[in-house]
Amino acid sequence: MAALLASALAGVLVAGTVGGRYALAGAVALAQLVLVLGIARGSNIPGSRISAAVALVAGVATVGLIATQPEAPPDPDTLLPLVGTAGLGLVAMIVVQLLRRDGRERLTASLTLGVTTLLLATVGATWLGLWGEDIGTALLLLALAGTATAAAIAAFPGPLSLWALGATIAAASVGLLLHSYAPQVADVDLNPGVAALVGGVSGLAAVIGLGAARMVAADSTIGGRPMPALPAGLLSAALPVVVAAPVAFAVGWAVAQGVLV
Repeated sequence: MAALLASALAGVLVAGTVGGRYALAGAVALAQLVLVLGIARGSNIPGSRISAAVALVAGVATVGLIATQPEAPPDPDTLLPLVGTAGLGLVAMIVVQLLRRDGRERLTASLTLGVTTLLLATVGATWLGLWGEDIGTALLLLALAGTATAAAIAAFPGPLSLWALGATIAAASVGLLLHSYAPQVADVDLNPGVAALVGGVSGLAAVIGLGAARMVAADSTIGGRPMPALPAGLLSAALPVVVAAPVAFAVGWAVAQGVLV
């Protein structure tokens, strides 16, 4: 079920992409909220909830700052606000730990969880780095379609490793199929192999994210116990979408620069 929720969340980002930059920003913020809620509700590490709140504020601020950047092809400079918000968020995480009045029990675990949540929340905003000129929008749609497809395939019963290859191939196939429809959405002509690569790589990243979420939810590392069903589902729904974001951006940037043609 969580894999289907991840697929649905990627679909929300697709709808946001079609709706425009600010609609996409809202969809990414929703993914950040789902992720942070899953971590905050699933952990009983001291200070985890206030750290999650700091991470969410930093993530939403990153989305807002990137969304106001001028329209351009995928460019790492678009993501410069992420560095600033992540840095300020890290400082805030340290301040949170200093202000704790519980004897700072499990300090290392609390700070590690907070920083990890911060990085995941902010890095999800890289989806917005692809939105822009025609080639960026086309690549964004292909990557999100691959993410949604791979997550849906991973919902089938059985070990995730069994479906990982099939999910990646399915995501690449969807990218290849959508290649012919890209000119109807954006004025761009992509190589079919590139379209398949964008979909497949994004799908693989989503499967890895889903696998990581399942491992964390089943382990007792961040909560002292396996995660309850609701936060585990939230984490498994959001993490594949978040993990796929920087991977999709890196491939999209390489395509926009002509490295992959």
